[in-house]
Amino acid sequence: MSGRGAYYKQLYGGGNNRGRGRGRGRGGYQAVAPDSHIARDHTSRGPGGGHSSNGAHPAKRHKSDAMEDGSRGELLRIVRALGGKPYRAYRDLQGEWGLMDSTLFVDHVQADPYASPSKLRLRVPHATASFPESLFSNHIRTVAFCDYVTRHICSVIDEMGGKTTAAATGRTQNTNWSSPKGGQLTVDRPGQQVLERTSVILYPHTPADGEEGGIELRFCASLPAQGRTILGDAAYELFSRIITTLVDNLKYDACDPQAINAFVNSVEDQEDLRRQVTASGELSTIAIIPSSESHDMLLPGLVAFVPNGAILPRGSGASDVPMGSLSVIQFTSPPKLERTFVLPHRGAISGMGIPKGITMIAGGGFHGKSTLLAALARGCYNHTPGDGREFLVTSPNLVSIQGEDGRSITNVDISPFISALPSGTPTTSFSTQDASGSTSMAAGVVEALELGADTLLFDEDTCATNFLIRDRRMQRLVSADPITPLVYNVRAMFKDHGVSSILVIGGCGDYCDVADLVLEMRNYKCSDITARAKQVAQEIPSAVIEHEVAAFGTVRPRYLQCTSLPSPETKISVRRRTMVDISHRYTAGQDPDTLDLSALIQLVHDSQTRAIVAALKYMRSNSRAPGESLLGLLKHLDTVLDEDGVDGVVPRDRIDGFLARPRVIEVGMAINRLRTVFFDYRTQG
Repeated sequence: MSGRGAYYKQLYGGGNNRGRGRGRGRGGYQAVAPDSHIARDHTSRGPGGGHSSNGAHPAKRHKSDAMEDGSRGELLRIVRALGGKPYRAYRDLQGEWGLMDSTLFVDHVQADPYASPSKLRLRVPHATASFPESLFSNHIRTVAFCDYVTRHICSVIDEMGGKTTAAATGRTQNTNWSSPKGGQLTVDRPGQQVLERTSVILYPHTPADGEEGGIELRFCASLPAQGRTILGDAAYELFSRIITTLVDNLKYDACDPQAINAFVNSVEDQEDLRRQVTASGELSTIAIIPSSESHDMLLPGLVAFVPNGAILPRGSGASDVPMGSLSVIQFTSPPKLERTFVLPHRGAISGMGIPKGITMIAGGGFHGKSTLLAALARGCYNHTPGDGREFLVTSPNLVSIQGEDGRSITNVDISPFISALPSGTPTTSFSTQDASGSTSMAAGVVEALELGADTLLFDEDTCATNFLIRDRRMQRLVSADPITPLVYNVRAMFKDHGVSSILVIGGCGDYCDVADLVLEMRNYKCSDITARAKQVAQEIPSAVIEHEVAAFGTVRPRYLQCTSLPSPETKISVRRRTMVDISHRYTAGQDPDTLDLSALIQLVHDSQTRAIVAALKYMRSNSRAPGESLLGLLKHLDTVLDEDGVDGVVPRDRIDGFLARPRVIEVGMAINRLRTVFFDYRTQG
């Protein structure tokens, strides 16, 4: 044998010399075995079962043996002894290691330096971490607390050399095969929104089960090597100094008490504000009317609230951070729309309330219309303090609708908008693998209603024009048009289904006839011009009054064949937040597929997309009946996420620290865009 084959045979051994570390067979090298008193468990996941009293979502695990002090020294001795060995010898580290005041779990060791990085966890008992229980006394505070700790750990890793130990070891990272590489640490880095994640998990204290409880950090590490040979000194640096630093920063005394309290309180305030804002016209003592004392009154139901002083524009089209220019104009509510609410920690906050109904946002180009709508689209999430959009809140069931040329549609009743196609194709159960702009929008609206949306967003710039409007001249010029535009349907949709609409309109003046509220953005300032819009509508009549539909029609539930979802064996990779590659290599006759989620602009993080993929496989494996309504399946999924956290959709033999909870509406929207999915309208059972 010669060439590369001989080289790898000499490096790793041949024949039966294919060892993979302790407990996995011996090979061409002898692993250093730890003392027998060091207990290690390769399947540990943490205590299972339901909510804890502090609102945490404990992950699932098999109970492990007790840890004893001293295994940190054994771990470091083994790590140092690995220097110069083949890369696969790192597998001797896989398992559970009891440190002095924490536990290290090495759940997965990468096969070589070019494979996906190794997966590790650190768990620190609550008694050692010493975080006040008030920081995670309910579910929303727990989500905020874990998000803050994740951000804190990310900043610590950055301070240690930008997610790498290369600076500490004096080596320069490069891509040459023979050069030193590895040492990078990666944590699921949050964005501007505060999401429920699996990067940091709280475990409850359950004395009956012998579980001490604690805080757990999940992260990845690229283990150091040169070529495929272990760099012992760099590995020692990683497992001694770097891991110890992470443990130290999972403790309360490493955090700024004022900052963490302010962060958690802000997120809780935002959630409370959303609850108040979306209350359906209930009798309330919470609201304060400007220039008067608080008293009981009946408020109109709102779908959104934009606080005074909000910074709506972002740093750039590729950045979600707030614009940092000193000239940025803060939002100010039109006086007639101003509402004030009292929050648990912040106190009174004032801003613009957008009532239920049809709202049109008008104005000239580049005056801030789309900026306001984009901010509203993200208002279903809580934001970090200082984001500029914190306290801009909307209904949690708000959905943005866009045109999607070429998307897949499966058995959707688009007849409220499109009928009598020239091909004779029925639109009461419409399917296509290549939708037009108008058919994609018709399907998008009906699907959103089916999924439980209560507010829809439309931006004229991203919509099919013929779906939005059809003026008198086009009606006279082209009489045979199967499309009933949205302007004729939007009021009936609100009347029949209670679904509000917020539309950015710059060139379709017919919406003045149907809008309950008209806002103008001029020089980034918002004004209420409803009275003027109604006057213009009277002075210049449109065709809306003549053609407006009386009823929207029924939105029928569709039943999903869960076997048409990707199976657990299907290879799926998230290329980026909006693009998922699906390999059907386990299904005969099917080519690879791409799931395009670019129209789901309310997906804000790659980890949400990864969680959607996990949810699809979970729904396939845990279907309760041959055919279930899509909405019923999603409600069940929401219950699983509530009870078990995002870990609830991950197989019990896997641990993933890079998932963030999506709204189940986005899960449903992803299912609707699968090209292999199958729906029907048959009666359940």
